[in-house]
Amino acid sequence: MARTRNGGSAGCSIPHVSSTVSARIAHETHVVQSPLQQSPHQTYLRLVKRKRSERRHTRKGAYSTTSIKALPRDSLIEVVATVAAHSFIDLHNIKLCCKDFLDTAEDNYVWERVSLDTFPLIQWLPNDKATSFLNRCMECGNIDSLYREGLRKYFDYPNGKIDDGLGILKVAAEKGHNEAKYVCGMISLCSEDNEVKKQGLKYMHFLRKLKCVVNCRKKVKQLLKSVWKNNVVLVRNSHPLCNVNSTCKGWRVKKDRWVLLDDDDDDMSLCEYCRWDHELEFFYRLFNI
Repeated sequence: MARTRNGGSAGCSIPHVSSTVSARIAHETHVVQSPLQQSPHQTYLRLVKRKRSERRHTRKGAYSTTSIKALPRDSLIEVVATVAAHSFIDLHNIKLCCKDFLDTAEDNYVWERVSLDTFPLIQWLPNDKATSFLNRCMECGNIDSLYREGLRKYFDYPNGKIDDGLGILKVAAEKGHNEAKYVCGMISLCSEDNEVKKQGLKYMHFLRKLKCVVNCRKKVKQLLKSVWKNNVVLVRNSHPLCNVNSTCKGWRVKKDRWVLLDDDDDDMSLCEYCRWDHELEFFYRLFNI
């Protein structure tokens, strides 16, 4: 029987392995410190076992990817739309994940719900991509887009169209846009018409129950920073909503002792009319009236 260089028989030689695996074998046999030194054959088997484990791990990863395809399209659309409603940037990132998300992101329902928080109200340096994106949102009935268009038309001086703007704001409010509800509510409370005021009170009471009045005010203020506001549109209401004397539970508001820094500071037990008289002062200052 032929002898190998190291003295073993040719019939007992280990299977042929590539130079890369041989290098790994040499490394393994060098680093393992044990009284019972492993043979090259044992080391080879251990490496094969590890490789099989890596293949199984890869197959599991592939299965996870294909599970996306197993989702019904409606469910996939809802997932992408939820991400889009949180952030336009998140929508952009999820589109990069796989072709399924990229295709789903083109559904009109996703465009209807995508958030426009990162977009300024006025595009001072418009570009074709931004314009195309915003136009698609408007075409799909995106409520952020409706809200912004309503603000532009109502407050943009001197090119604003007040009636059209208010109508668009009301559509956005009825579709569930909270900042649109806030603006419509405040505009309505500036009116001398009692029926119009009732609609404004309805909007504001809804927001107060959600504890988001202050948050809506801050968002409106931030968005309107870039707009030349037409302050002749609104006039200060000459009659406060609350006409009760010192017996009113909201008397502290009238004396400017109620400073609402957060919605949690809003005491629901106090007079609601006083609450909105107080909120109107913020709104008047926003438009310098």
